[in-house]
Amino acid sequence: MTKRVTKLLPVWIAVSAVILIAGIVLCALLGFNYAPELPKEKTFEVEYDVVVEIEDKRSDLKKICEDEFAARNLTVAEFHDIDEINPSTGSKTGNGKYVFSFDGSANDDALNTAKENVISAIKTQMPATAQISVSVHTATGESFAEPEWRAAVGIATAIVAVLIYVAIRFGVGSALTGLTVCVHDVVATLALFAIARIPVAYFAPMVIGGVAAFLSLLLWLVQCIKMRENFKEISFASYSAEEAVYESNKTAKKAVLGIAGAFAIAAVLLGVGLAVAGAPLGGWLLPVALVIPAGVSAYSSLVFGPALHVPVKACFDRFKSKKKRYIGKEKTEKAKEN
Repeated sequence: MTKRVTKLLPVWIAVSAVILIAGIVLCALLGFNYAPELPKEKTFEVEYDVVVEIEDKRSDLKKICEDEFAARNLTVAEFHDIDEINPSTGSKTGNGKYVFSFDGSANDDALNTAKENVISAIKTQMPATAQISVSVHTATGESFAEPEWRAAVGIATAIVAVLIYVAIRFGVGSALTGLTVCVHDVVATLALFAIARIPVAYFAPMVIGGVAAFLSLLLWLVQCIKMRENFKEISFASYSAEEAVYESNKTAKKAVLGIAGAFAIAAVLLGVGLAVAGAPLGGWLLPVALVIPAGVSAYSSLVFGPALHVPVKACFDRFKSKKKRYIGKEKTEKAKEN
């Protein structure tokens, strides 16, 4: 039965390779699916500088804009009346700005026509000394390169720290397997997001990768703890590396599935809660999609990781055996000399 552990390793490698290659190709060609998360937004801004008091004209200024929008079939998504605040006194200066927000699909020609008509109406209906400017802007999502870089450095530092702990506590072999599994889980998770075209925000790939790395190391740490406990038992002393890893994996299965399942349930409940609260598609779909790194990490911890760890353990076991024989031989020779 235990022979299946290493015999199926090429199968698990092949499965992972197909996912990784497909994900990398799609990501290179299409990138991640960002659009539903950060749609374009268009704003129509009217900024006034009170050289002459126009307080009684502000409502007229707003109505001029709203009438133009209605005439052009432009639907205002949000409206903000922003007052300028004097930083030294904390009081209003009288200057301010109206900001009308529209969906990214709003017609550009209609907005530009409305802008020209509003400017013309201001010249005839507002005081000549009032300084009023009108502008139209289109906001598009941008990748937050600096925060992503800092997050990447933080995640990498945490991974290195955990792997050093694993190497000291459970051995270099366990750390090497853990590193391989962690890299596999991060890349495989991002590949599945790219393949499934699950919408993500511009910062989300880094968050998703971080979650995958965290779960991968956490579940592999559970495996390491179980192996350390089991390998101390007398019954494991006669086992081969394959048998020892296989039997230990059976004892860790419940804990691994419990942690991965609890995380997946929490992610789904969070997504459902956000959906009920009226969050947009990307706001609730992303938490639900975190079930993917939970599933990938559980697969790696229970199947891919143990199969990969068998030859690693066998190699280190041979090295330890040779070292013991060498030390024993050296002690014997010293005893003869004495």
